[in-house]
Amino acid sequence: MATNDLNKLQEILNSAEDNHALLTRIRKQASKINSMMEEMNAMLDPSYKIEKKERKPRAANNTGKGPGRPRKNAAAE
Repeated sequence: MATNDLNKLQEILNSAEDNHALLTRIRKQASKINSMMEEMNAMLDPSYKIEKKERKPRAANNTGKGPGRPRKNAAAE
C-alpha cells in the first residue's frame, strides 16, 4: 500500500513539473500576444501614419551586368 502511495506521489510531482513548464511557455506566448495586440491597436488608431522606409540605391557595377545567375549559353562559351 505504501508503494502505491509513493508511486502516486511521484506521478503527481512529475505532472506538476510538466504543468509548470507548460505554464511558463503559455506565459511567454501570452506576453508576445499582448505586445502584438498593442501594436495592432496602435495601427488601428485613426491618427496612425505609415512611415515610408528609405531605400538605398543599388551599388553601381563596373561590369554592366545585372545581378543573378549567368545564362546557360553564356556559361558554355
